[in-house]
Amino acid sequence: MTTRAELRQKIRDELNDNAAAKLWTDALLNDFIVQAIRAYGRELPKQASATITAVADQEAYTLPIDFDRAMRVEQPDDDLRVLSSGFRGELGARDSQLGTYRVWGSQLTLDPAPAAAGSDQDISLEYLARYAEPAVDGDTLATPLSDDDVLVAFACADAMRWIGSDEAKRARFERQRGASPGGAAEAYERRAQAAIASRKRRLRSSTLAPL
Repeated sequence: MTTRAELRQKIRDELNDNAAAKLWTDALLNDFIVQAIRAYGRELPKQASATITAVADQEAYTLPIDFDRAMRVEQPDDDLRVLSSGFRGELGARDSQLGTYRVWGSQLTLDPAPAAAGSDQDISLEYLARYAEPAVDGDTLATPLSDDDVLVAFACADAMRWIGSDEAKRARFERQRGASPGGAAEAYERRAQAAIASRKRRLRSSTLAPL
């Protein structure tokens, strides 16, 4: 798997920024890596599952830290819960014979609350998750290794937009490369989106439809 340091070097290589006097600092490229991971995750979120221990008569439960969107909730075993339609109403007013769930903030709320505890009463959650963001150079990226090129393209697009806002560096870039950073940013963005579109076409999961 790729580390943050390795991906940053891939980005430098793509930007041809390996001279002693660099146009982009490590800290700046690290920030672009985080933004690239977030952009990737918005398009191709991670599929995850979790089991939450049920407590008798308790309605609210803390969601996983990487939770983004619920896709399927079962409680008790094999009993599907549906998304509550009474977001503005009160729990207990259901328009379905099925139990319901509601997500608010960092909590999952069930109506009705579990009637008992035990492994067959636990909450089964399938959800779309956010990818972890690397904090140090040795951290391994959580995104698929095969999609490093997508992250590189997203980060390079941000790098080009950034340098276009700095007049001195923009002029230096144009002298060295013979191209405008604005045009390069658009090209990198198209490259990233084309790769994302291709990836979505390959998806075969019934729980994650192309967005």
